[in-house]
Amino acid sequence: AEEISRYLVSNEDRFFNSLVVAVYDGNPNWHEIGGITPNNEEASLLEFPEYAGNCLGFLSITRDEKFFALDGQHRLAGIKTALKSNSNIADELISVIIVAHSNTPEGKIRSRRLFTTLNKKAKLVSKDTIIALDEDDIAACITRRLIESDDFPYFNEDNISFNSGPVRDRTSITSIVNIYDNVQKLVAYKLGVKIIELERFRYRDNLGLFGFVSDFYGHTFEACPELSQVAKGERQAGFYRNSETGGHVLFRPIGWDLYTDVVLFALINARYDLLKAIKKITSNNLNMSGPIFSNRVWSLKQKKILKISAKNVKAIQKALLL
Repeated sequence: AEEISRYLVSNEDRFFNSLVVAVYDGNPNWHEIGGITPNNEEASLLEFPEYAGNCLGFLSITRDEKFFALDGQHRLAGIKTALKSNSNIADELISVIIVAHSNTPEGKIRSRRLFTTLNKKAKLVSKDTIIALDEDDIAACITRRLIESDDFPYFNEDNISFNSGPVRDRTSITSIVNIYDNVQKLVAYKLGVKIIELERFRYRDNLGLFGFVSDFYGHTFEACPELSQVAKGERQAGFYRNSETGGHVLFRPIGWDLYTDVVLFALINARYDLLKAIKKITSNNLNMSGPIFSNRVWSLKQKKILKISAKNVKAIQKALLL
């Protein structure tokens, strides 16, 4: 976005490809402009197809419509950044392709698939965007369902960060990208494949996987009083995450990564069932400054998260499953 912003601000002869934008809600209407005739002799000699007369018009909106970019997200972010430093470019016109989008489950699926056709097949797409829009990616569909659906009462839009970076706010347990990463691990385990092979599978053919993932997170919340308190609204997530002691490991994305890995290790190598593995692991001291994670994950001296070695991962696994 910064690079695009600099280009817009510093170049007089700037040019953008069209943004592709979906519109839903409100009452957008297309008004055709008819009666178009050639304005010179040369043009009057040309043959215009009948449909050409219906191709011009204007779109009226009620201001209740909602718009979102299907293609051109980085350009849009660059425009927003540029406007902050130079409001004079606000009057410039850009070309936009608008796609109708019904605010129904079917309409959302259509727009999400169009997004992945425009982006995923042509270039790399950010992980958080795939999570938001991909209708075929198993982990993305399950992640959205965990947060949006009444089927799972623990995650919601108020206690999950939608930023892809570190979780720094007071209300978020973890980030949506972190949930997605660990859902990928869980799904790959159930399908008996590597994460890189998940693209071969479609969510619509594996709907039952949600139950396993939901059980993983549900049992974890039920076995961990700190998570349960936050889910019930009795505490904010930030109460269990601080810069002095590090806080509780399950209020850090790195903590969820380690925890998921240890649960899967217990299922694969220690012949635990899911509930037994979760109860065993959560019965330990899960404080970042506690005996299991201090100076392996959390530096007591520097008061920061450490880069975790393979040796320390094994030590953590052993300590949690003793």
